[in-house]
Amino acid sequence: MSGPPDIVQPGGPRPAFTPQALILDLDGTVLDSEVRLHHRVRDAVRDAAQRLPVIVATGRMYRSALPWATEMHVTMPLVCYQGAMVREMPHRDGTPGATLMESGVSPAASLIALKLARRRGWYFQAYAGDEILCDEDRPEGELYSRISGIERTFVPDLEPVVRSGGSTKGVCVVPDPEEAKRCRDALSAALGDSARVTPSRPEFIEVVSPEVSKAGACAIVCGRAGVTMERAVAIGDGPNDNELLDAAGFAVAVSSAAEEVLVHADATCAPPQDAGVADALLALGLV
Repeated sequence: MSGPPDIVQPGGPRPAFTPQALILDLDGTVLDSEVRLHHRVRDAVRDAAQRLPVIVATGRMYRSALPWATEMHVTMPLVCYQGAMVREMPHRDGTPGATLMESGVSPAASLIALKLARRRGWYFQAYAGDEILCDEDRPEGELYSRISGIERTFVPDLEPVVRSGGSTKGVCVVPDPEEAKRCRDALSAALGDSARVTPSRPEFIEVVSPEVSKAGACAIVCGRAGVTMERAVAIGDGPNDNELLDAAGFAVAVSSAAEEVLVHADATCAPPQDAGVADALLALGLV
């Protein structure tokens, strides 16, 4: 099955409205697999941010998303943890940005995910206070820290931590693609309606509250800017972007995305290593 048309092709799809906001995923959309930001994408987003609100919506924790948002001159509140947190950028005087919304995974769901991961041998980590919490020193955790740019905090045992307070989100890091699929399927079956299970990168299988999504969190940020999701352009690449692509007035998916993502898009753009977001913003007249 062929995907949506490339946005840069002659006569390619265009919004039927003047975009009033731009929403961007990070990993796999703005950042390539080696966690690099193409200079053309950086410059294009900086230009767009002078014209309309630019919102970063990512599975990353706040501290991990912040440097990239800063590099692209984004000033709008960040949507982090798959939409489980909305937090302002730091103020010019250095005052930390306020948390506008946070909704974590319940202790019961966190505990189910942790115990299943232990039984199946999957590395698992939890989050609290914008810290990564884990009780195993494994290569999978080192991989996550390298990609996120955030060091882990080790605790003696995660079980009492998640039992007492749950977690902003939980993550299994499973580098093998087939095993990552089995992890996603098993967690989804075990958690049912008590949590949402979605990958942010192919190797990161994430567990968040069923009440949160990037779409819902971005609607909060759009509302603060006086615009609606129906007048926003969203660009993403992963299953965790599906609700966002559906909610936006015009949706662009990275051409290398899986079919389960492409069916939610109006158009496609090239992968981040080829500066696809920059080409899309140029085609849409946002730079």
